[in-house]
Amino acid sequence: MTPYEKQSGRLSFIKIAGNMLDFYLLADEKNAPDYPEETGSNMIGQLDQQTFERLKLKKIIPERFDYHTDFRWNKDLIQQIRENIQKQAIPDSDVSPLLQMLNAAQAQDSGLIAYAD
Repeated sequence: MTPYEKQSGRLSFIKIAGNMLDFYLLADEKNAPDYPEETGSNMIGQLDQQTFERLKLKKIIPERFDYHTDFRWNKDLIQQIRENIQKQAIPDSDVSPLLQMLNAAQAQDSGLIAYAD
């Protein structure tokens, strides 16, 4: 099933239950575990696909990251993403959940790892 469906010439979004990108804290010096349970930390946030893709279009999340693939962000990349957020002139509701996760990572002097459902 695709998250998009064409109806009467217009695209509409279909929310697929459980299809979220889950973020966990992970220190830069640690190896990336294969499974979320192996991170040793609790999930600190989630992004749905529409929000993730809008953040990429706004040049906040770098284009190279794919929603359907696990990935990690080290502290340097988190700082770069923060700078991308600061370049935006208008506060944005898409940014809020991402900024909460970035703040949690910064508070723990940690990177982030994301697991696709």
